[in-house]
Amino acid sequence: MKDFILKALEEVPNEHPLCGVVDRRVRVYPLGSDAKVINTLFEIVARQAVSSCADKVRMQLVNPTEQNYYPGFTLRSYTSYIRPETEGKNIVFLYGHYGRHWIIGFVYKRSEGKWDTSGRIYSFDTLKDVFIPFDEIEVFMQENWRIAGNKAGSGKAANVGSIAELSAAKGVFASETEFLEYCRDYKRTNPECQPAYSNINEFRVREHQETGTRYARRHWRRLGERFFRPFNVEQDGPGITPECDNSI
Repeated sequence: MKDFILKALEEVPNEHPLCGVVDRRVRVYPLGSDAKVINTLFEIVARQAVSSCADKVRMQLVNPTEQNYYPGFTLRSYTSYIRPETEGKNIVFLYGHYGRHWIIGFVYKRSEGKWDTSGRIYSFDTLKDVFIPFDEIEVFMQENWRIAGNKAGSGKAANVGSIAELSAAKGVFASETEFLEYCRDYKRTNPECQPAYSNINEFRVREHQETGTRYARRHWRRLGERFFRPFNVEQDGPGITPECDNSI
């Protein structure tokens, strides 16, 4: 699946970059500098590649019924469907019902001063003259936990952040399990972070401490069950009583 989708998208960053919006009169309106418009066009191209892949393997592609619903092209929020108590929030199916969670991404460099401010409308014959407001496009496809960061992604929002090297996927999490455990108890604001954690290192220290505490509790419970259980002559023998058991 991954290879098929990347193959379908390989022309986007090379010979055929997006350059505008076409109306029914075959007039081409050049793109401006608005990142939301550019990102939306990339989503449309990616959706077509996913749809072609679904047709090839004879699977049904289920599109979100609401805006900003998952599946989508984002790592989403710490406070949404990643947490068990809100697993059905802003998502088509429950988060745990998906087999894997892939992110299709486009990394590009904005070309300062290269967007068209003349108001000119182009035709198919003059497409090569259209200014393109971005270049150096790179397409990647990775599982969400491999590219997720351990900080919120945007200002005061609760969106999951990402790492810098998206294609290499050298993330901060050792596994998908660690990623989910981290996100499900992540506190976004600084006051909330004080009793919990604010990065992956603090999270691992806390997990180590809690694991040690749980082990100690199990250990002492087992000792208690062994040495402080009710006295049984058949099991303990006639020469041992609870008061004089010195076998510890």
